[in-house]
Amino acid sequence: MTEPSFTQPAIVKRSANGWNDVPAEGYTPGEQTKVVRHTLIGRRKDEANKQGPTLELRYFEVPPGAVTRLEKHEHEHYVIIGHGHGHAIVGTEVSEVGPRDVVYIAPLVPHQFVNNSDASFGFFCVVSAVRDFSQQLSASELANLLASPAGPYLDPDGAPPPRKGNLEK
Repeated sequence: MTEPSFTQPAIVKRSANGWNDVPAEGYTPGEQTKVVRHTLIGRRKDEANKQGPTLELRYFEVPPGAVTRLEKHEHEHYVIIGHGHGHAIVGTEVSEVGPRDVVYIAPLVPHQFVNNSDASFGFFCVVSAVRDFSQQLSASELANLLASPAGPYLDPDGAPPPRKGNLEK
């Protein structure tokens, strides 16, 4: 099967409800979730030589009271807070984050973003276009996190778990 042609626009303009010509999606294409994802630049690739950018830039909108998926993966990624305030759980550490704060997530480090405010919380996420899929934490990893300073902030069931072969994160 031939891969459809992909041309990355040089500029992606903001609109009232997101970005022009960028669909709002959940974690899994075709499924709506509380957290909304906009893929602004690039897309997931299974091989580096495929057409398109080598990085992917996404924007996640986390409504009040919602969380992102508690997950880990082999790739690193970078998060830049766009607006609002929330908590970044990275490993056993938890930190309040706000606009223009930057979060580094190393490979295989469990992480989750929590919006326990009454306003929307949004962040940009940069990942390699060629990357592995999200992984659920083992029972022992989850137990260690729940017993750590991050434990009171965690919501392991707050977002759909990763599915083998999905196209997210």
